[in-house]
Amino acid sequence: MEKIAYEKIGQAINEWYKIIKQNNVPKATEMREEIQKNLPQMEKNQDVLLYFNLIDSRFKLMTESFNESGSLLKDIEKQALEEETDNMIQYYFYFFSGMYEFYKKNFTKAINFYRIAESKLIKIDDEIEKAEFHYRLAVAYYEIRQNFFSLNHAEKALESFTAHDTYEEKRINCQMVIAANYVDLYRFEEAEKQYNLAIKTAATFGYKFSESLGCFNLGICHERREMLSEAKIYFRKAIEIPEHRESVICIRSMYMLSRILYKMDFLEDARMWYKKSLSRAIEENDNVYQAKLKIIYCLYDQHDLQDLEKAMEQLQDKNLWSDVADLAINVAYYFKKQGDAEVSSKYFEKACHAKDQILKLTEALS
Repeated sequence: MEKIAYEKIGQAINEWYKIIKQNNVPKATEMREEIQKNLPQMEKNQDVLLYFNLIDSRFKLMTESFNESGSLLKDIEKQALEEETDNMIQYYFYFFSGMYEFYKKNFTKAINFYRIAESKLIKIDDEIEKAEFHYRLAVAYYEIRQNFFSLNHAEKALESFTAHDTYEEKRINCQMVIAANYVDLYRFEEAEKQYNLAIKTAATFGYKFSESLGCFNLGICHERREMLSEAKIYFRKAIEIPEHRESVICIRSMYMLSRILYKMDFLEDARMWYKKSLSRAIEENDNVYQAKLKIIYCLYDQHDLQDLEKAMEQLQDKNLWSDVADLAINVAYYFKKQGDAEVSSKYFEKACHAKDQILKLTEALS
């Protein structure tokens, strides 16, 4: 059988990666199968095989096969970082490693990988790749509440994606990152306007998952404004979208819906969504959301401060200080309403301490 030129396979991988960046899962899956079928007939070339494995690790991140992606990156690390390896390969390794650490919720570690990747990206002449990089960095900075850094990178990404017709969904996602930062900065009307625009655009183009993310995020915006009935509506809308239910992101929506319902004293419904979210979190081995669910259950249902504090410590151990601050404030307000000034004061202080730690997170960035 005649061998396939490795350049041809390399070009096919380039096209595959473009489709992955467009978040087109069905087409990317189809292209992966075709490339895999042709690899055994390819002229021997270790660089192209390494390139395939790197892009495959990115594909696995897109399809939420996070453990498989991490294992693949670990397997190819030594080869990817050899001195003679080209700049693009090293960029992909650091960039995808950052994405993997982000999905593990190791946000400062993710940013450190992104920063190494950035030193390689300077030499790469690809506007969309740079836009993708800025988008991922914007999301990571948002998670550690470095809002102005996040906004800066999100706006850069949005400008580049807007210049290309085939990246509408990426534009929507950038708008939502900008809106999320607006919520943190108490610019609620601007945030709501951005989210509504993102939801409308996603619905128009049929991007159901992005539409669901817009609904989820608008729910967060309403919850922050104590507009609980409106928040409940949007969390339900997100969960009703099949693409959302099939994603691990649904754990977050069910958690938030349970939290809202507990606050509104709808205990039976709150317990139902708590159980659904916990079941999914256990299935996905998501220890962070198991801890967050434990906190709301101990606070609103079990009334067990000892177990609540143990769960809070789990979040602190992972340096998830924005979650600690958010939940500590909820605990503080709950006990304030109960007339327990001592416990309320303790958790207000914990929230303040957590916010101080958020500011110190930048010191952990090498």
